[in-house]
Amino acid sequence: MKERLSVRLKDPTKAARYLTRALEYGDPANLQGGLLDVIRARGGYHVVAAKSGLCEWRLKLILWDEEESWKLIRLEKLLNGMGLRLVIVAAKEADEAGK
Repeated sequence: MKERLSVRLKDPTKAARYLTRALEYGDPANLQGGLLDVIRARGGYHVVAAKSGLCEWRLKLILWDEEESWKLIRLEKLLNGMGLRLVIVAAKEADEAGK
């Protein structure tokens, strides 16, 4: 099961949907777990950190610090209160939509 999930999460569109669902649950643990699944599928902390321009310890802090996780959950709730929604999309899709 985990292997199939890992294969699916290599696809940016599927990873974006997976993370959006994790965010919608409103629980930092779901978001952290979702982010970890995507990071593992994409080669691990060191690979994702390098591609993100972050050092590995900063990436781990973002993922494992409970206050950091709550910031995204609170943002999502704030947007919902204004009739808006936070959605994660693949960068390629966002670029194409902006053209």
